[in-house]
Order: sequence, then C-alpha cells, then structure tokens
Amino acid sequence: MFWENIKQSFGFDYRSMSLYRVLLGFIIVIGAVYRLPDLSAFYTDMGILPRQTFLSELALPWSFSLHLASGSFAVMFIFFIIQILLGLMVLFGYHTRWALIFSYILNVSVHNRNWLINNGGDDVLRSILFLSIFLPLDRYFSFDAARTDYSLTKKYEASPWTIAFFIQVFAIYFVSYILKDHPVWRGEYTAVYYALRVDGLVNPLGFIIREIPGFDTVSTIFTIFLEWAGPLLLLFSFVFAKYWWVSRTLVVLGFWGLHLGIILTMWIGVFPYTCLVMWCLFIPSGVWDYLEKKLSKTSLTLFYDKDCGFCLKMVRLIRVFFLSRKTLIKTTQEDPKARELMELHHSWVVENTDGQRFVKYQAFLEVVKHSWLLAPFYFLFNSRAVTFLGAKCYHWVSHHRPVMGKLSQFFILLPPKKDILTFRILSWLFGLFICLTLTMWNLTTIKKFHFESPFFADVTRWLHLYQEWNMFSPRPKPDSVWIEIPAVLTDGSEIELLTKDRDIYSIKNEAFFKSIRSEHWRKFYFNLTDRIDYGKYLGSYLCRSWNELGEGYIKNVKLRKFDINVYSQLNLLNNEKANIEKKFSWTHWCFDKDLK
Repeated sequence: MFWENIKQSFGFDYRSMSLYRVLLGFIIVIGAVYRLPDLSAFYTDMGILPRQTFLSELALPWSFSLHLASGSFAVMFIFFIIQILLGLMVLFGYHTRWALIFSYILNVSVHNRNWLINNGGDDVLRSILFLSIFLPLDRYFSFDAARTDYSLTKKYEASPWTIAFFIQVFAIYFVSYILKDHPVWRGEYTAVYYALRVDGLVNPLGFIIREIPGFDTVSTIFTIFLEWAGPLLLLFSFVFAKYWWVSRTLVVLGFWGLHLGIILTMWIGVFPYTCLVMWCLFIPSGVWDYLEKKLSKTSLTLFYDKDCGFCLKMVRLIRVFFLSRKTLIKTTQEDPKARELMELHHSWVVENTDGQRFVKYQAFLEVVKHSWLLAPFYFLFNSRAVTFLGAKCYHWVSHHRPVMGKLSQFFILLPPKKDILTFRILSWLFGLFICLTLTMWNLTTIKKFHFESPFFADVTRWLHLYQEWNMFSPRPKPDSVWIEIPAVLTDGSEIELLTKDRDIYSIKNEAFFKSIRSEHWRKFYFNLTDRIDYGKYLGSYLCRSWNELGEGYIKNVKLRKFDINVYSQLNLLNNEKANIEKKFSWTHWCFDKDLK
C-alpha cells in the first residue's frame, strides 16, 4: 500500500493530463495569435532584427530556427498559421504526440528567431512542451481516445517522464527561492512593494491593490514561503501515506493563488498563464473522483447501425467528449427493439436507465441532459428554434450517410496500441537521462554553488531546455525606467516617436507606459533599458518603418535623426521616489550623409 502511494504521488491522473492538454493547446494557439500583430516588427527582415543581423551578431551554434528560412511577412504568417493549427490539434487531442512534437519544434524555432523579446514564460512553455511529448495526454476528451477506445485499467500514469516533470516544476520554484537571497525577500519583506512600484510592469488593478495596507508584506512572506515549502511538499507528499493527495491539492491551490495574484497585478507576459496550466497536471485522482460523484449522471446506452462506419465514429466521439466512460455503445443488430426503431425512423437510438428510448434529435437532447459538459445548456438545445434547426440538420445527415462517411475519412478508427517492451525501456532510460540533465543544468544556474557540468549544459542547450529561474532575483528592480525618443524630421520639426507628441521636452513616463503595444514590446524595451547598444536595432527599424514602409505619422516628411533616452527613477519606501536620472542615450541617424 505504501509503495502504491509513492507511485501515485509521482504520477499524473489521466483526467488531469487531459485537462492540461486542452489548456496547453489554448496556450499554444493564443501565444501564436498574440504574436501576429508584431509579426513584421520582430520576425521579418524589415523588423528590429533582420536575419543577417541576427546571424552575424547574436546567433549561437545551437540556436536552431526554421523562421530564419525567410525574412518575408508571408512566410512568417504561414509559420504562425501552422502553429495555430498544431495548437488546435493538441487541444482536441488529434494525433496528439505528433502535434506536440511539431509544436515544440516551432516554439523553439520562434523563440530562437528573436531572443530580445523572450521571457520566463517562454522557457516554461518550451520545457513543458518537450516533456509533454512523452506523456499519455490523450486518454480522455480527445479524438485519439475516440478512435483508439483505450481501456484504462488504472487512473494514473507513473514513469520516469512524470518524475522529470516533477523535477522541472521543483526547479522552477525552488531554484527561484534559492536565488531570492536578498534582505528585501528574507527579513525586510519589501520585495513585492518594490516589484509593484516598477510602473512599467503594473497593470491598472495593480495600482489599486498595491495601496492596500499590509498587502506588500503579506504577499512577500506568502511568495517566499510557498516557493520554499511548495516544491518540497510536492516532491515528498508520499510521506503523508494515503493522504498524499491532500498535500498535493493544497500545493496546487497555493500556486494557483500565487499566479492569479500576479495576473491581477502585473504585466509579465505568458509566464503566470502557462504556470496555471502546468499546475492542472498535478490535480490528484481524489479530486476527480469527488467531482465525478457530484456531477455524475445516470449512464446511457448508444445504439448505432453496424453497417454504418460513420455512425460508430459519431457515437464514440459523443461518448468521449460529452458522456462518461461508463456509457455503453452497442449495435442495433444486438437488440431487436432498437433495430426496429432504427429502421422505422432511420435513426440512431439512445436508451436511458429507465428503459426509455429516443431517436433523432430527441436522442441528442437525452445525451445533453446526461452530459457533464452540455447539461447546463439543456434549456438552449431544447428551445423551439434550436430544436427545429437540430431536427433539420439531423434529417439531412441521416439521409446523406455516404457523404458524411467520405467527409469523416480522415478520422480512422484504430485498434489499441500494443505496448512494445523494447520501446518502453528505451523511453524510460531516456526519461531518466532527462531527469539527470534537468537537475544538473539547474544546479549550474545557482552561481554561488560554483557548480559546473559542461556535458549536461551542452545537452540542455541542444535540446533547448535551457532555463534560468531568476525572475525578481536576487531582488526586484529598485527603479522605474522608461524610454523617450525625441526625433528631428527632414522638415526641421520635432516629435517624440513613441507618444507622437510634438512636445519633446516634458517628462513622458506615463505616456510611454501607455504606448507599449504588447508584452513583447514591453520585454524589448526593458532589455533596452539594460543594454543601450540594442538601440541600433530599434533605430534601424524606426528608420525603415518611417522612411521605407511609409508608416510615419506625417506624410511626405521623413525621419532624419533621433535620440533614444533611457530615464530612471529610484523607488523609495513610503511611496517616495528619488530624482529622475538619465541612464543611457543612443543617437541614431537615418541617412548616411547626415552621419558623415
């Protein structure tokens, strides 16, 4: 029994893995869609980092990127559309493993195309995508589950790959805890105070929340304690024996609370959303068993025509996506009464536990009534208008089975896959190797340990599992920073490029924060405030977009010269601020003759 508890505590429930897969698909799709408005600026040769510049100044031998194949907008757009389609395949669980493999490759590719806009969320996504390839994420709520019809003899999966996932999540938070060794985290408890005073990272709600008395202190203590205790409880929950799942549930709730708090107060990209999804994987079986008991509906029996392959596909899909696994699927040929109803109404047949039988659209309504997902919308499906349309649609489908059969040819039913011992052993050995690789790499990122492991560092880079969990470490930035770009046009007039303000002399910190178009621009600007030499990339892009692409604010007037000025204002306690200082400045000329 104790050994079983250990296995379960290092395993993932199949239902948790399916929820995680669905939300991971959303993250992939939304991440690609979110990048589309900035596609030209960040991924083409007319943008901030043309391919020639990247390859000559920033590329490394292991920085593989398919997105370097072309610098055109059209090709980049196709890449992102493919990424969206792969995300949808992951979401619905269609050829799940292949969809995850190619999603991982394309995410690595897009991250390696422009490092200047990546953040911790990209590291998390890249790592969990790689590990997800080796997990059975398609056992519930997926097209793969419908076409393969898995017979599950247990509720969870435990393997070296689930352990690798535990190590990865442990590293994200515990390494972050070790690196947060500054007094503002461990003694003064003012870290969140300083983090929420970096105005460029705080969202409108955050400006309100940060003024609540005591919020900064309590949230700092909660964060540092959770990053210490949470990973330890996650890894050693088996010591609680049969109550291991209680410990796991509390850890999941704690980290959900942490990341929801970040979302409510700060702009830091996809990191908190990806972590919320990641923690869904750790929901223990006890939670699902409780929910199934509360939400369980009486089971149904679905009858279909044995001679109709399309019909079998549909009833399998209906069971997988809307009903419980206890739902029975039978052919009408097995039941004379069901066969009689089928031939009389040219319809499938649904039978409930009371022995009542339904056909056509009424059969679908019975499915809705017993569905954990659709039952709340029964009133809508049962409305007069929807019932009328549903009956018409069903009539058309039932009388055009050959057409529907051809349209569903892509959905091929398969026998359950055989477990090949050789492949399983190789997979487990590789999983153990990845466990060791993740451990060794994360030890090298803690500089005070003075730990080096060149071999595993190379493996990590080539697999693109490189990661550093130093967000707000060793302390949050103590100052607010912003950028101003006063420019001179060819007609002699002046303008501030980011805010489009003709007044270039007044302080424009708040206007700058409002002008940030996306989280990727925010990340680039913050990188620029630390590395003013990145100003050459932004400067060249602004000249091209204004003078060559005609994206300037004033027609028939070209951009001639501008300065990129970085300002800083130190945040002090008690909501006080120090004097404004100019940190860096970069001067850029758009025309060679002016530069000479």
